[in-house]
Parts: sequence; C-alpha cells; structure tokens
Amino acid sequence: MLSTELYSVVVWRSALIDGLILTRVMLVFVSVLLLVRALQIFREAISLPPGPWGLPVLGSLPFLKGDLHLHYRDLTRKYGSVISTRLGSQLIVVLSDYKMIRDLFRKEEFTGRPTTEFSSILGDYGVINVAGKLWKDQRRFLHDGLRHFGMSYVGTRKQQMEKRIMNEVEEFLNVLRQKGDDAVDLNPVFAVSISNVICDVLMSVRFSHTDAKFIRFMNLIDEGFKLFGSLEAALFIPFLRHLPGYAATLQKFAKNREEMAKFLQETIDEHKKTFNSEHLRDLLDTYLYEIQKANAEGNGHDLFGGRDHDRQMQQIMGDLFSAGMETIKSTLRWAVLFMLYHPDRAKAVQEELDQVVGRTRLPKLEDIAYLPTTESTILEVLRISSIVPMGTTHAPIRDVKLNGFHLPQHAQIIPLLHAVHMDPTLWNDPDTFNPSRFINAEGKVCKPDYFLPFGVGRRMCLGEVLARMELFLFFSSLLHCFDLSVPEGEKLPTRRGIAGVTLSPSTFRVTLRERPLIRGSRTRDDSMSTEVSSCVTAF
Repeated sequence: MLSTELYSVVVWRSALIDGLILTRVMLVFVSVLLLVRALQIFREAISLPPGPWGLPVLGSLPFLKGDLHLHYRDLTRKYGSVISTRLGSQLIVVLSDYKMIRDLFRKEEFTGRPTTEFSSILGDYGVINVAGKLWKDQRRFLHDGLRHFGMSYVGTRKQQMEKRIMNEVEEFLNVLRQKGDDAVDLNPVFAVSISNVICDVLMSVRFSHTDAKFIRFMNLIDEGFKLFGSLEAALFIPFLRHLPGYAATLQKFAKNREEMAKFLQETIDEHKKTFNSEHLRDLLDTYLYEIQKANAEGNGHDLFGGRDHDRQMQQIMGDLFSAGMETIKSTLRWAVLFMLYHPDRAKAVQEELDQVVGRTRLPKLEDIAYLPTTESTILEVLRISSIVPMGTTHAPIRDVKLNGFHLPQHAQIIPLLHAVHMDPTLWNDPDTFNPSRFINAEGKVCKPDYFLPFGVGRRMCLGEVLARMELFLFFSSLLHCFDLSVPEGEKLPTRRGIAGVTLSPSTFRVTLRERPLIRGSRTRDDSMSTEVSSCVTAF
C-alpha cells in the first residue's frame, strides 16, 4: 500500500516537473517569437520613410487633430516630403513632392488599390476602387465609350458633348431666374444640372429639378459621402465596426447602398427592354452590347473577371455618377464662394465675357482661348480649393523601394495634392486667391507641372475632359447672366471646408441679380429685331 502511494507521488512530481519544463519551454518559445517579431517590426520601421511611430494597435489615431489632410501636411513639414505613419492596422505613406507623385504614379507597380474596410463594402466591383486586370479592362472600355459619346477635345464629338452641357446650362439659368430676388442655396440646383449631364451620357435620361425620386437618389449619394467620413476610424481599426455607433452607421450605409442599387437596377432593366444592338444610345447600352456579345461567344461567365454583370454595371454607374457630380458641383460652389469674397475678380470675368462673347449669347467652348481671365479664375479655384485634398489612394502591387525606403505591398500611398497646391516654395503667397498666377508675361494661360487638380499618372481622373467643359460653361454662363452678392443681413460664408471624401463648402446662400442679354438672331438669315431679354432666352 505504501509503495503504491509512493509511486503515485513520484509520478505526480514527475508530471509536475515535466509540466513546468514544458511551460518554461513555451514561454521561451513565445518570448523568442515576440522578440523576432519585435525585431521585424523594428527593422520594417527603420526601413520605412520617417514619421511618428504611434501606439500599438491604434497607431497615430489618438493624435489626430482636425482634418486629416491638414494633419498629413503638418507631418510632411516636420519629417519631409515622403513620410509614413500608421493609423490603426493600416500603413500610410504620404507624398507631398509633385515630382515624386508624377514619377511614381506613371509606374505600373503603383496602380493598385489598398485593401480596406471600404473596398470590402464595395465588393471589388466598378472601376474606381478595383485594381489589376478588371481595372485595366474597365478603364480602357470606359475611356473609349466616353470618347464615343462626346468626351473629346476636338471634332463633332466635342460639339455633341457641348450641346448636352448647354441644354443643362440653359435649364440651370432658367431655374435661377425663377428664384427672383430670393436668396438661393445653389447646391441642389447645381446637383441636378450637373447630374443630368452624366445621366445623359450614362443612360440617356434627364430629371427635372423637382423630381422627388431623383432628388432622393442624390441625397443618398450626398449622405454616403458624409457617412463614409464618419467611418474613418473604423476603416483603420476594423473591430470598431462592431461597436454600437459604428455598427449603426455601417448599417445605414449598407441600407442606402441597397436603395441606390435598386434605383440603378431599375434603369438597367428598362434599358434591357428597349436595347437595340444596331443603335447604341449611351454608355449603358455599350455594356449591354458587350454582355450580349460575350454570351453569344460562350464566354459571358468570364466577363468582368467572373463577377455578376448587373452588379458591375450598377457600380460603374455609381462610380461615374458620384465622381462626376460631386466633384464638379463642389468646385462650382467654391467658385461662387470665392466670387463673393472677391467681387473685383468676378467683375473682371464679366467684363472679359462682355468684350469677347458679347451680350447677345452665352459663352461657348471655342471662346476659351480668348478668355484668359475667366479660365485662370477657374484654375485658381481648382488650386486653392483642392476638393480632393488627398487625391486618390494608390497601393503598390508588390514590395518596392522608394529613395532607399521600403514600401510594402498594399501600403496606402497618398498623394497630398492639397500640400502641393499650397506649397509656398511653388506658389507665391498660396493662401491668397490670385488667378493672375496662371497668366504668363505674354498674357496667355499657363499651367505649371505642379498643378494637379485631376491627379496624375495611370489612374488620373477619367472624366477630366468633361469636367473642364462643365466647369467653364456653367461658371462663365452664371457670371455672364448674374451678379452675385451676399444676401442682405448675412455674413460671408466660411472658407473652411467640410472634409470627407471631398472638401466641400459649408452650406451658404447667394443673392442673384440678373444681367439681361440682348436677344439677337440665331442665324444670319433671321432678321428678327433685337429686344432686351433674360439670359435664358438668349439661345
């Protein structure tokens, strides 16, 4: 009996010793792993561009103050033109040197997009937030399609697009004329007018300024931009999305996307019913044609990289619509705001328009070459507002070296366009609104290499041609037909923008006083006598 108990004690002590030895081995093993990982992190950190280290897990998020683009600007001033920092789990590399931005973004290895919570929400559809073969194929297809439907600097296609835009310009001016002496918030008026241009190209439809369904759709887009901005922390620390506040916002974001998808799918379904491969009406028809052709050839399942056809068309429409409307609308609102701050600049534009265009018609695209004051004013608005202050985020498609620094695959590469456009070493007194900085000694408009409002490189703005057309025709026509002023009893609107996906002005109102044009004949043979009329009836 005693020997049995003694044996049990011996076995128990042996097991205990073995357990302690195993525990120690595990502790040593884990310690070694942690040490190796710490050394890896340290080696990675010293191989990255300079910047703040931040805290474990959180990175520099606790130290963010104010708008993100201004935070990055301060970091580049402290650490240099290329810096790195961590926001949660994401490695951020910020570039503020325009030469470096131009050089890198021309390269194939910088055409990627980072993998983030936002890209997960979109599900790798569309063209803006995808990379690789799908992006290349879709960009090429959209470039050809948009050129075919008028997005060109020359020829009949340019005239075709100008006619589309001018139809909306005239309706825009008509709506403003009906406002009379009332103070007006131009945001919703701009939104419908600008949206109708891209809607015509996309799906051959236009909407009235009172269409409740369309207004709801635009509000969803506007709200989506704001919701995205409020999700900023959760994009960098994914587990935050499970917290009540962020979870509710994500749920609202998803619900809005479903409602938008339903609206777009209804348009797709209507197009399918009336589709005629012999007569392609718009960009959506070109997609239906490609799908029909692929199905007939037996490889429809491979189209769009095997993705759902309708979902891809929905996202393409959403990408082009939101990008084509929001950026141009915000730029035009900034233009109005700066004209309120600088009535002398507005007057200079109006005098030039009166002299070159005359008082019998609205401006045309062919007038631009003779309107340096007007064009330079638009360029200065683009520079000083920098409505996409951090450009579009890129990512290396593989590990790369930059000036001796290591940039790992999928790091977020941010071109800090705001810093470039406000760099005092590039621009004299950059905080001052001064359109003459774009006019050279010969009196001609000159755009320097460090002027990058539409980005640069392989992924630069696909709609730059259309954007320039719209900005000129809407802005010049507005000033040609109306004097702008701050409503009586109200203060000048703040110049501080609301930072989200874009940098947009706060809500403000403006008073419009009509500058009547003299209605003249539309053709040489029309001898109709002239009479004083509104600018809307000048065409």
